Amino acid sequence: MGLFRNALKAGGMMDVIRCDEQSYLIWKWHPNGSQKGNSRRENAIRWGSVLRVREGEVAVFVYSQSNGIMQDFITGPWDEVIRTDNFPVLSSIIGLAYQGGTPFQAEVYFINLAKIIQVPFAVPYFDLYDPSFPDLCVPTAVRGTLSFNIADYHEFIRLHKLADFNMDLFQKQIRDAMARYIKNIMINAPEEQGFPVIQIERKISLINGLVERDVKERLEKDFGVNVTAVDISAIELDKTSDAYAKLMAVTKNVLAENVTAYII
Repeated sequence: MGLFRNALKAGGMMDVIRCDEQSYLIWKWHPNGSQKGNSRRENAIRWGSVLRVREGEVAVFVYSQSNGIMQDFITGPWDEVIRTDNFPVLSSIIGLAYQGGTPFQAEVYFINLAKIIQVPFAVPYFDLYDPSFPDLCVPTAVRGTLSFNIADYHEFIRLHKLADFNMDLFQKQIRDAMARYIKNIMINAPEEQGFPVIQIERKISLINGLVERDVKERLEKDFGVNVTAVDISAIELDKTSDAYAKLMAVTKNVLAENVTAYII
C-alpha cells in the first residue's frame, strides 16, 4: 500500500481524488464537473494529485501489470499526495520519466464501509398450507426492510466486479434472494414451530428471528454483505380467500368442542 506519502498538496492540473457523494455504496472517481464515463482523466491518474479518503471509506486503485489486474487498498482516514518514491513495482513499470504530472493508467473506486444500506422488500402472495389441514392453503404476503453494510470489502470485491457494479441491480438481486429465503422459512414455520396458519400474523417476532438468522449467513456468503437487521413489518393473510374462511370455521368448532368438554 506504499503508493502514497505525506506531502504538500500539488497545484496546477493535479486532481483531488475524493468522494463527495452523500449516499453511495460503490463509487468510481471522476474529475469534478465531469460525468462518469465522459472523461479520460478518470482512468488516468496524475502524479502529484491528492488522494483523500474519509474515515469509514476505502479507496481501491485498480491497475494493470504484466501478471494481471492489481488492486491497492487505502483505508481512511487518508490525505496524501500520489508519489512513486516508495512504490517500486509501479515505478519500474511506468518509469521515472512519467513523473511530473503525466498520468498513469488506473481507476479509483471508493467503497462506503460506514453507511448502513436499507432495502425494503415485499414478498408477493404465495400459498401457505396449514399443517393440520394440508388441503387448505391461504395466500400470504410479507413486507419488511433489510439493513446491511460492507464489513469485508475484500470478499465483496471478490463477488462483485467494481467496474460493472450497479446499485439498482444489486438491490433487486437482494430483494429476489430475500423473497426466496422468506418463502422457504414461512412455508415450513407453522409445522416446525407448531402453530396454525391463521395465527401467523401474531408470530411476526418469531418469524423475524428465524429469517434474520437464516439470511445473515446466506447474504454474507452469496453477496458479501453484513446483515445488521431484518425488520418484518407485516405478514398479511388473504382473509377474503375460501381457505381462510374454512380454517376460521374449523378453529371456532374446535374451540367450542374444547369448551364443552371442559364444562362436562
